[in-house]
Amino acid sequence: MTRPLLLGTGLCFLSIGLLIPMIPKFVTGPLGQGTGAVGACLAAAAVAAVLARPLAGRLADRWGRATAVRAGAVVIAGSTFALLLADSLPALLACRAVAGMGEALVYVGLATAASDQDRPGAAMNLFSVAVNVGLLAGPALAETVHSAAGFNAVWVLSGVTAAGVAATSWLLGDSAEPTDRRDGGPLVHRAAVLPGLAYLASVWGYTAFSAFIPLYVAALGHGTSGTHFLVYGGVLLAVRLGGHRPLARTDPRKRGFASLALTAAGLIGLAVWPSMAGTLCATAVIGAGQALGLPAFLAIAVTGLPAGQRGAAVATTTAFFDLGFLSAALALGALAQSLGLASGFAIAGGVSAVALLLFVPMARRARAVPLSGGSLDHHPR
Repeated sequence: MTRPLLLGTGLCFLSIGLLIPMIPKFVTGPLGQGTGAVGACLAAAAVAAVLARPLAGRLADRWGRATAVRAGAVVIAGSTFALLLADSLPALLACRAVAGMGEALVYVGLATAASDQDRPGAAMNLFSVAVNVGLLAGPALAETVHSAAGFNAVWVLSGVTAAGVAATSWLLGDSAEPTDRRDGGPLVHRAAVLPGLAYLASVWGYTAFSAFIPLYVAALGHGTSGTHFLVYGGVLLAVRLGGHRPLARTDPRKRGFASLALTAAGLIGLAVWPSMAGTLCATAVIGAGQALGLPAFLAIAVTGLPAGQRGAAVATTTAFFDLGFLSAALALGALAQSLGLASGFAIAGGVSAVALLLFVPMARRARAVPLSGGSLDHHPR
C-alpha cells in the first residue's frame, strides 16, 4: 500500500467529512430552509454520484486511476469553493450535485488503485481505514473551525483539502497496462452486482444506526448518543487495524458473510434489548460488522478480473452505497415513524439477514474463479 494512496484517501474523506455536519446547519441557518431541504441536498449528491460512477469506472480503466482521482479532486475542490458564493437553495443544490460527481471519480480511482497493489486484500483494508479516519475526523474538526471562524472557513478548509488530493494524485502512478486502459471495462460490471447488493444491505444497517440511534437513545432516557458513536468508531477501527493481517488472509466471502450476520445481529439487538447496556453492546456488534464489510465486498467484486476491468467493478459495487443510503433513508424513515424506532432497527436487520442468501450464488461463481490460497492477495495480475 503506497503512502500517497493512503494520504490521498484520508484527505479526500476528510474533505467530505468536514461538510457532513455543516451542510444541514447551513441549510437550516443562513438559508432559512427546513429539514426537507436538507434531505434534498443529500439526495442531490447521492443521485449525481450514482449516475457518475459508471463513467468514473470507465475513466479509471481507460485513462488510469490517478487521472480519475485528479479529475474528481478538482471537481470537489471547485464545487466546495463555490459554496462561498452559494446564497440560495438552488445554488447549494447545484454545488452538491457537482460534488457528488467528483466524489464518485475520486472514490472509484482510489479504491481501484488499492485493488492494483501487490497485496490487494491488505491494501483494501487499509484503504477503508483511511476512509473512516477521514470521515470520523472531519465532523469534529468542522465544528471547531465553524465555532471559531464560521461557515466560510469550513468551505475553504474543505476545498484546500480536496486540492491536496489532486496534488497527491501525481504520486500515485498506475499499474494497469496501457492496453487495459484502451479496452476499458463495461459501464456496469456483472461480477460486481451480487457483492454490490450485499453492500446495499449492509448500508441499510449503517443508515439505520447512524440516523436513528440519537433519537432512540434520547427516547430511552439515556442522554445523548455521543458514547455510542465513539464505541462504533472505536470498534470499527480496532477490527480493521488490529485484524489487518489475519483478515487479509481470509476469504473475502467469509468476511462479507460475517459482516452481514453481525450487522443483522446488532440491529436486532437494538430492537430487543432497549437499555443502556443493550444499546452499547449492539453498537459494538454493528461496528464490528461494518468494519468487515466494505473491504470484503470490494475484494469479492474484483477477484479474478484483469486490471482493465477493476475500475468498472469498483464503480458498480460502490454505486450500491448511494442506492442503499437513499432507499434506506426513505423507507426506514417512513417505517420508523409509523411503527417505531425499534421496528426500524429490526427491519434493517432483517434486510441484512436476508442478504446472506446472496452468498449462495457467490459461492457458485467462486468455483469458476477460485481464490488461490483463499485470499485476494494472490489474485491474477
